[in-house]
Amino acid sequence: MGTKVFPSCENCNCISTPFKFLSPEQLAFINRNRVEINFKKGESLLKQGTFTSHIIYIQTGLIKIFSEDSPSNLVLSIESKGYFLGLQSVFHPHKVPYSAIAFEDTSACLIDIKAFNKLIQENAKFAAGMLKRINDDSLRSYERMATLGLKQLHGRLADLLLCLSIRIYKSRKFRTSLSRRDMAEITLMSNESLSRVLKQMKDDKILQVKANHFEIIDIQALRMLSKVA
Repeated sequence: MGTKVFPSCENCNCISTPFKFLSPEQLAFINRNRVEINFKKGESLLKQGTFTSHIIYIQTGLIKIFSEDSPSNLVLSIESKGYFLGLQSVFHPHKVPYSAIAFEDTSACLIDIKAFNKLIQENAKFAAGMLKRINDDSLRSYERMATLGLKQLHGRLADLLLCLSIRIYKSRKFRTSLSRRDMAEITLMSNESLSRVLKQMKDDKILQVKANHFEIIDIQALRMLSKVA
């Protein structure tokens, strides 16, 4: 894991997030209170039960957020570029309710939580943007729990593939760093069940699969499986 101080915030990808509402002076302030860290695949970004001193913005890579309260380390979500870890701790410091590890080599910007809180208090548009992020995260968590509790195997896998295609890779054709074991863990099924459902989707001409390369052929059929399976 390596660190370095950012030279400037002005041309950072963060500007496309609520950071776009910050003034030049506020950007300079946040620049003085952050560092960039590179995480190797498998490294921990956050540990459940610890106190966090930083908000972690994912610049590149793929991470897994999971709960260690269950025996199987329940996967809560997978996230990529543009995600903020630790927003729950901004207003009231408390123990982090989840852990996060890198699914692949990941770069992140760590922002001092006190500096982050100062900007929220000073800039209403920035605060509203972050509130929307927290709201979106909550809605996805509810949908995730509904998926695991109510849907069958085909529906769970359909949800994962739609997530990878639409939210993570933003393409119907993508290569993922997720192994079959990772995909089985996320969808709460055995490796054998995952292989069987993938084969059925291939036979039904819904998708093409070769190793970790996926192409969704019939996204409407996949969406239908997500709704009814």
